[in-house]
Amino acid sequence: MTAMPRDGRNRSGMAAVPHYRQTLDFTCGPSSLVMAMHAFDPASPLDRTLELKLWKEATSIYTGPSPRPGGCGALGLALAARRRGFPAEVHVNHHDVLLARRARSGERREVMRLLHEADLREAASIGIPIQYQALDLEAIEAKFGAGLLPIVLVSTHYIHGDHVPHWLVVTGFDAAHAYVNDPWVSVSKGKTAADMTNLPIPRPDFDRMATYGRGREKAVVLIGAPEGRRAQ
Repeated sequence: MTAMPRDGRNRSGMAAVPHYRQTLDFTCGPSSLVMAMHAFDPASPLDRTLELKLWKEATSIYTGPSPRPGGCGALGLALAARRRGFPAEVHVNHHDVLLARRARSGERREVMRLLHEADLREAASIGIPIQYQALDLEAIEAKFGAGLLPIVLVSTHYIHGDHVPHWLVVTGFDAAHAYVNDPWVSVSKGKTAADMTNLPIPRPDFDRMATYGRGREKAVVLIGAPEGRRAQ
């Protein structure tokens, strides 16, 4: 990962993370993972086939209103990355099922619980670290500086004005901002991928953005380079 000069304006610098626009409302997590994997390995495709394959592996099934399919959880994203040779670790601020409150019935929450427990078993079997404490911005920056790309759960309220859980990729830091690639491009509002690439988020706003719902859930998936590669 190429760091920018540490001249007072830049801290951990920027990583060259190409933007990929999610093609469905519920594929922000897979689209963020598509970006992170391509940053480490240019042979990893930036395409819809991979986006959908990752979603199929990582979906939490019932994290959205019916009949919309569910989004993806932190464990599912980490497992999908690891299956493709990318080291991954998970940081969440509780032991329960991530975003379970968005399930609209007890039956749906039970399905999510069963899948969550299966993901926990698989993560343990292949050695994916899971830390049950939140990472604040300084800790995320330190992980970034160590060569990892953070995929962070946020509320869309800060960037898009609504209240939906959303995944995006942290691409860099300077003294005043964290920078992110947001996979959601609001074409209906005249936005382009360029508008959502290396989007600056003021540091005081980042921690407020990187939490979701009444339970103030926080989650970060850290993606590393396959052996022998680093982000450019």
